[in-house]
Amino acid sequence: MQSLAGAQALDEVLKVERLVLVLFKTQHCSVCDAVQPQVEGLLERYARVQGAYLYMEDAPELAAVYMIFTSPVVLLMYEGKEVYRAARFVRLAELEHQVSRYASLLDADE
Repeated sequence: MQSLAGAQALDEVLKVERLVLVLFKTQHCSVCDAVQPQVEGLLERYARVQGAYLYMEDAPELAAVYMIFTSPVVLLMYEGKEVYRAARFVRLAELEHQVSRYASLLDADE
């Protein structure tokens, strides 16, 4: 997963990549630290999905833009639009189902 420094970096990734999984986390969040390696493991199975994470302390304006009120928050973005959200309790099986579903759209476009 790529570490992003702020809102501008996220915007650049969303402009370039069609399917992006973004993990919003905070410092000193043990749940965030537990979820990140699991999400990274999931992304290893989907080479066409760009993974990124950022600390909300580095970009507090994104909390308003994406209506993030807790951490961690995982957003799946397809063509710059949010198509799936998991907050606090991330169900990995459900997340993988959604990633697989949208990754298959990328494969169908080829």
